[in-house]
Amino acid sequence: MLKKLSVAVAAALLASCAVPTQQDKTAGSADGQYESKDAPIQDKAASAQQVANALLKHNSPLQPDAKLAQYDNLWQRIADQMLLTVPDNDDIESQKRFFIRNQKLLKTASDNAAPFLYHIVTELERRNMPLELALLPIVESTYNPKAGSFSGVLGIWQFSSGTGRNFGLKQNAWYDGRRDVIESSRAAMDYLQYLYSNVEQDWLSAVAAFNAGEGRVFKAIERNKYRGKPTDFWSLHLPKQNTSYIPKLLALAELLKNAEKYAIPMPILANQPQTKVIPMNRGLDLNKAADLLGISVAEIRRLNPGFKSTTVPSANYQLVVPIDSPDSIEQHLAALPQVKVAPVAASGRYKVKSGDSLSKIAAAHKTSVKAIQQANQLSNSQLKIGQQLIIPGLSQMAETTKVARPDKAAHPTSSEAQSYTVKSGDNLWEIGQKLKVSTEQLTKWNKLTANTQLKPGQTLTYYTKPVEKSASAAKSMTYKVKSGDSLASIAQRFKVKVADIVRWNNIKANKYLQPGQQLTLYLAS
Repeated sequence: MLKKLSVAVAAALLASCAVPTQQDKTAGSADGQYESKDAPIQDKAASAQQVANALLKHNSPLQPDAKLAQYDNLWQRIADQMLLTVPDNDDIESQKRFFIRNQKLLKTASDNAAPFLYHIVTELERRNMPLELALLPIVESTYNPKAGSFSGVLGIWQFSSGTGRNFGLKQNAWYDGRRDVIESSRAAMDYLQYLYSNVEQDWLSAVAAFNAGEGRVFKAIERNKYRGKPTDFWSLHLPKQNTSYIPKLLALAELLKNAEKYAIPMPILANQPQTKVIPMNRGLDLNKAADLLGISVAEIRRLNPGFKSTTVPSANYQLVVPIDSPDSIEQHLAALPQVKVAPVAASGRYKVKSGDSLSKIAAAHKTSVKAIQQANQLSNSQLKIGQQLIIPGLSQMAETTKVARPDKAAHPTSSEAQSYTVKSGDNLWEIGQKLKVSTEQLTKWNKLTANTQLKPGQTLTYYTKPVEKSASAAKSMTYKVKSGDSLASIAQRFKVKVADIVRWNNIKANKYLQPGQQLTLYLAS
């Protein structure tokens, strides 16, 4: 079983191991606190794959290798393929002594990684990336998907919300891709490959940028170029709190590669996949799925840490199940009763005021205390004044009891009007997904409220070309690159995708952004 470490316990374990993670990510401080600015939720886009596959050319299909299959221990498979040079360095020696004194940390990391490590290793091999990168989550989080900080960096790779979204990780009321080990590992590898292509193809500098923020490392490289100095990681002038991250990684690599020399028992993990992934596109009760799989609810949540509760709405996602699940399990899961969940797209936020309680808030917004607790991962009923709560089913329109009659301009021409007949089990969010319109548009066009109960046979009107998504929604602007800017920081600032900026401006993967460079951006109105 996964050792469920609380954030506090994880912090204690990593007191001398983990360092502030900035990843564009966040700005670290000397006391280990983080700052993170949230951004509007965006759907995962193909741009993350563009970054990994179209933008970065050095991936290649993994050729079957009989030697890799012959290993008994997956950690030994990693150790034997590590290639990064570990220099004689006082900081590395100090970190080796720390890990030798704290061998339980390695055992904890191996236990946490067990369901996912085979996937991570084979994907690193497929991408021709150093196997040392499989050790990064030990430094970041001891492979604990629930590890986080007060600033909001989460998961085994410690992604901030902004960087996570830039690389395709969904974050909403029921799911956080930063805690989904399979998805966050894909995003981390995409990001590391992007960084590698922009730091003179130096993996240590790429890892440093992953931790310290790419703008800082890119600027250090440019500064050394200007002064005629080498641009490898060890030649860069970076803050000590950032440079200490690399010795931790290399110390781990050296100990794993030479476990016998340092009298450290190598963690044991079978060189076989422990899990498999099933694509899903339906609402699901994880309690019923666990019964069907013959495992505990705790185990299915261990395998799927991205889900915030045991009730998953109808959406495209993946379910991780034990490798020994029968081949027919996908059909059996599809046969489970469909569950109904308050639509994420219609969720809003509520700021707690003096005198509020969960029951009072739930009654005011026609939901339940349990639904609010699940949406916000609350373990009790304690609230703080000023606290922001996600309210399932709450939209801006639900804040008024009456919906104003929309202007005529809110409707396209009458020739574009279409009809939809409500079926049993339909809700506004699911209908909007089918018709490719928003819940808000459906409610306006049909003079509904966010809480209106639909009836089978009811006719809804919708429009194929709503003016609310007019050409002004994709207006262009020119942005002048400033010193220290990076693609990820620009993308986060203007709420667009990294790969979209690359495509719009025909940027080469191995070229730096230059101060004064003009970028064309297309922004939503």
